[in-house]
Amino acid sequence: MKALMHLAAFAIFVAVWAIPALAFAAAPAGQVDAAGHAGSTDAPSLAENTGPRQKKHLRLAAPLVSQALPLLRAGESPLFQQAGVEASFSLWRSPEQLRALVANGQVDAVVAALPTAAVLAKRGVPSVVLAAYAAPLWLVGPSDLVRQGEQPLDTFRRLLDREILLPFGPGNMPELALRVLAAQGDHDCPLRHCGSALEAVNLLRLGRGGAALLPEPSASLATTEGGIVRLLDLREVWAATFPDYTDMPTACFMAVGPTAHDPALRSLLRQSFVQGMRDMEKNPQASLAAARKYSPELSAVLERNSNDGLSFLSSSVLVGERGKKAALFMLQRLMELTPASVGGNLPANDFWDMGHEE
Repeated sequence: MKALMHLAAFAIFVAVWAIPALAFAAAPAGQVDAAGHAGSTDAPSLAENTGPRQKKHLRLAAPLVSQALPLLRAGESPLFQQAGVEASFSLWRSPEQLRALVANGQVDAVVAALPTAAVLAKRGVPSVVLAAYAAPLWLVGPSDLVRQGEQPLDTFRRLLDREILLPFGPGNMPELALRVLAAQGDHDCPLRHCGSALEAVNLLRLGRGGAALLPEPSASLATTEGGIVRLLDLREVWAATFPDYTDMPTACFMAVGPTAHDPALRSLLRQSFVQGMRDMEKNPQASLAAARKYSPELSAVLERNSNDGLSFLSSSVLVGERGKKAALFMLQRLMELTPASVGGNLPANDFWDMGHEE
């Protein structure tokens, strides 16, 4: 019961996935700097020029997801310190708030759903994707649906015969990824939107629905009480469905506004994010300690899952040609499925600055 209460309390975790591509922005969020101090939301704006700008303070934003941790810690990273650049961090809590932060020039780089980035660029906002990532996206359901040794595609087809519960509004990234995969096999995809992850889990326990689609850490919280288990990670289905494009990027880290025009700052942001993502997976306890130091709210959510082996911290960071290839392939599939989800057209070449694979 305690885990289900936490599931209800931390429904905001769904936000990074639940961004309908046509509706992402709004009220400024309170900021803390990378040392945990209160910071201003109105750092000076930058005028465009052709060379690197000497901006000494970067404003970063993400929702309540584990991929926020590299941004929380950016200011203390050797890369930022060597560059003489400070950083502050804001949590965004809704698509409306994200749009406002971007539109009002109150943020320099953000974590957002991949199609949201494409829509921003289509609307004329300077937007450059620096890295993408493929995080776990689970179908969870009653334990009697488990079939040991079954191939991911077979499990997926079997689960699609049942109603899939979605604790997001229509047009969100998990639903889009699910629909792309279902369309490849010409499968009907009976879906039911519900108000929250808690509602989805309760419906499953009542036998009203076959499975629910949940990101982490909502999936870990949902499976804590027993009876509900992880059935399938959509990343496995994606890899089996598209063997030449095995990565399934659903979200990205992007520079916005004047910072998107600065190659030096883009490089700094990308390197710091990639290193932070890798450190998060290699040393999860240090990441939890940083969350406790800089964001008690994020820490409280992450530590609810610390007995689960911290598997929710695992997500593949994608850069270089591999990252661009994977992200562009995802956007192409979304364009075929529903053009509006990516703004009606695929982004131009200047939308990408994903560096080189390391």
